[in-house]
Amino acid sequence: MIKTITALTVLTLIVSMSSAYAIEGDGTSHVEVDVYPFDITILEGGSMTLHNNGEQTINFVSHGWFEGSVPTNDAIALEFPVVNCGTTCFTEGMYYISDLNGGYQSTIKIVKPVPVYVEPVYVAPVVVEPVYVAPVVVEEPVVESLVNFNATSSETLGTYEAISTSSTFVEPEGIYNVANYDGEVDMITMQTQLAEVTAQFNDSITKLAEQKVAIENHDTTVQSLNTQIGSLNTTSIEVSTLEQTVLSLQLEKDELNAQITTLGNATATQLATITSLQGDTTLDVKIVELESQIVALTNTTSTQLATITELSANVISASDTSVLDSKIANLEAQVVSLTSERDQWKQLANNWYAVAMDQLKVMVDILGL
Repeated sequence: MIKTITALTVLTLIVSMSSAYAIEGDGTSHVEVDVYPFDITILEGGSMTLHNNGEQTINFVSHGWFEGSVPTNDAIALEFPVVNCGTTCFTEGMYYISDLNGGYQSTIKIVKPVPVYVEPVYVAPVVVEPVYVAPVVVEEPVVESLVNFNATSSETLGTYEAISTSSTFVEPEGIYNVANYDGEVDMITMQTQLAEVTAQFNDSITKLAEQKVAIENHDTTVQSLNTQIGSLNTTSIEVSTLEQTVLSLQLEKDELNAQITTLGNATATQLATITSLQGDTTLDVKIVELESQIVALTNTTSTQLATITELSANVISASDTSVLDSKIANLEAQVVSLTSERDQWKQLANNWYAVAMDQLKVMVDILGL
């Protein structure tokens, strides 16, 4: 949006013209411009006057800032405010002005004013001399009283001596309460000392600012360390839990090692037993003998059963049944006894067989033989 000069500056047409073609006051708060195009420098809050000494009207625009027109032999005044200027303030920077007729380009560089150093002026202290105030003496009147008791007498009823006060010193107050300096004042030395004190004061202010920044940085570091400490505390709790878990696992490991040791000892004992059994050939002989006895008992039992059957048949036809019954009972008792003995030997053989198979299983499954 292009704003006209009247909206942001004071536009003044100046009738009088200067015959010189130059730039006066460049770099100050006000510049007189008699050439076109131009490149000038103005302090913030300054102004300029553009004189048209040409033969045609100057039409110019600074896009987004201002625009204007200067007839021949006329002039225009432009101001560049930085306060009370709303949204159009001419702060430090470069501003470009384009000519609408010939395409010329002009520039206005606005800079901040350079601070002016004011040399300090020594002001001698004002010494107020004490004022002597004379004491006020008040005299009391003498009163005479006449008492007539047939006699005339004149007496002073009362007199008051005047009270004389010594001189009173009024102490100065405020800036006047200062000791008198009787020496000579060296302005150069005092200004030098003042400059040194000022430099020291500036250094102190700078150091204070640096220390403030350092304190803020330290505060940030402290906050970061507090966060890290909180994280470490959490990690410490987790580590404590892990340590408890590791300790529990270590105990379980020790128990397993003890069990392995026990199993190792038992395995060694069993291995010794197996080795002993492997060296003992009587077991196989006993098993063979038992099997032979079982076979013999089985044959005997079969023979006895056949005899019993035959006797039973004969008993049926015999008349003396009591004798036969006695024989039958004896034979049956023998059969029962033989059968029981057979079963015992058979069970003993089975037991030894089971023992041999258990030892063989231990050798195969545990010892890997």
